[in-house]
Amino acid sequence: MASGWVPEGLSEAEVADGEAYHRALYLDGDLERPAGWHRDSVDRLIQLAIPHISEGSTIVDYGSGTGGSAIELLKALDEAGIGVELILVDPLPSWFGKAREILEDREEVHLELSVGRDENGRMKFRKLGEILSGRKADVIISSSTLHLIPERAISGLAKEFHGSLRQGGVFVWDSGDIECDFRPEDSARLHDPYRAVREILREDGDRLGLLAKMGGDGALKEEQRLDRIFPEPFSLDVIIGALAEAGFEGEVSDKVVDFSKEDAQRFVRVPRLAEIAAPLLEGEARDSAIRKALEKALTDMEEGGFADEHHYRSHWVYGRHIA
Repeated sequence: MASGWVPEGLSEAEVADGEAYHRALYLDGDLERPAGWHRDSVDRLIQLAIPHISEGSTIVDYGSGTGGSAIELLKALDEAGIGVELILVDPLPSWFGKAREILEDREEVHLELSVGRDENGRMKFRKLGEILSGRKADVIISSSTLHLIPERAISGLAKEFHGSLRQGGVFVWDSGDIECDFRPEDSARLHDPYRAVREILREDGDRLGLLAKMGGDGALKEEQRLDRIFPEPFSLDVIIGALAEAGFEGEVSDKVVDFSKEDAQRFVRVPRLAEIAAPLLEGEARDSAIRKALEKALTDMEEGGFADEHHYRSHWVYGRHIA
């Protein structure tokens, strides 16, 4: 049985959010049927990490979400007959609760929620060194997470990673939503269509009517909240510079991953992500508005050469860095 954090008191909405994101990664929730974009993007991450993993290794999966990268890593390790300790770390109880459910029977898995409360009851992020209680990991992986970290926090996080690895340990990461100067001209960043949906929906008549009823301050806060769901990407140089400053040496590579239009519809309607349509209420009105906006965004991408009639092309960057 998995050890560590156990979800308590999750609402029906939180459980549904975790289930929806899991089904965006695995068709109908079937672990043997990963969505094509998830399978193809995480495969490179795992292939970069596997050579550095041996029997008894301690691995940290930072930003585990519903467990997508951990699930695929465990498949590869099971096939190779390698036993490890795998520590999953994430701040979001709704998605992390689904990871616990899926991996409940894996005794090598330990879960740690990365948010807690200080002595005054205020929420705080737990540093990785605190989570590991001074132990050192052999490998840290982080999939689809770094682009969600505020740019100002990347330097500190890189130092946390370096301090949490044994000498010669490895940090392997991927991101499909980062700015770099070697992205192929016919590919997009992972979240480009969803940022486009957000901007299209800003002009939705029903939504504008609800914002008007909220008044100035309420409407402004709502608009600011939307910008945090799919933040604007920062430069790869920010990550590379922070890792070098922390003491890492490494290299980056890239890959273009096809993201089907059906998978895009499932992805953007995950409740937590569908908040880009707020304050439209959950239900058919919101789903319909998002569906129509995404169809327009993907059509625009096709006309711009970033997609075809079935997929848009997302550009992923991978890093492998030695402590």
